[in-house]
Amino acid sequence: MNSKPIKILLIEDNREDAVIIREMLKETPNISFELNHVDRLKNGFESLFNDTFDVLLLDLNLPDSWGFDTFIRTYDQTPELPIVIMSGFDDEDIAVKAVREGAQDYLIKGQIDGRLLARSISYAIERKETEKELMKSHKDQRELIEWHEKELLETERKLQEEIEEKENVENKLIDALKTVEIERSKLDTLINNLSVGILIVEAASGKPLIKNKKLEDIWVDCLEIEELAEYCYYNCSHPDGRPYELEDWPLTRSITNGEEVEEEKIIISKEDGTKSIVISSSVPIRDTNGQIVMGMSIFSDGD
Repeated sequence: MNSKPIKILLIEDNREDAVIIREMLKETPNISFELNHVDRLKNGFESLFNDTFDVLLLDLNLPDSWGFDTFIRTYDQTPELPIVIMSGFDDEDIAVKAVREGAQDYLIKGQIDGRLLARSISYAIERKETEKELMKSHKDQRELIEWHEKELLETERKLQEEIEEKENVENKLIDALKTVEIERSKLDTLINNLSVGILIVEAASGKPLIKNKKLEDIWVDCLEIEELAEYCYYNCSHPDGRPYELEDWPLTRSITNGEEVEEEKIIISKEDGTKSIVISSSVPIRDTNGQIVMGMSIFSDGD
């Protein structure tokens, strides 16, 4: 016998039927029942409010409620409690409808015994527990789906923000590039209108980055030069006659040693046998960390 009895609320207005049901429950040796009996639906609701039960046995025809409406009112009052209908009428339509609407079983008075009643009660409790577990599982699934939907919406929102931020950055970059292009154009105009030659090279490679037109007047074909070493092809010498090697060039010394050279004379021997003098000043250009990244030379006629 179970140590804890199954607690039953019986709502039945016929005292004789209530006694029969109580006696039938006593016939079951392996299951213990605790029966609480009321004869009005109103009293049944009060019992449900003040106490807890494992199952409810319900007669549909009561003094204060009649027919299928009795079940509907009771189910609305306690949808989580398994309900077994005990009716004196063998009405298959009502039985099917009741089970479809939430009743666990529909029993006909006079056609059951203690064993059948006990089994119906046990199955009703088991089915209701299974139903609760399924509902909880469905609820958990819905909550999980809702959580994933929220996560997806949040991810979508963040992605949209990132896209908008990227677009803003791209627009700012485009505006900045336009500004740089405008400023570069202004710089080119300024540099090309200077009366001195300008040469800016990359420190690591010696590759020319900026050259102006005046430089072409001083160094013939210099605009075709792609690296600093090519300037050694010119027949240049110091004022004392020593030839210029690559390491002697003012710009080489600036990007290699960080030297600032002021107005150094360079003698150019031309193919027609004449000579000209070029004055060169050179400085290193450093980044914010103090590293030399470029070098700049200014050339002017020294004749």
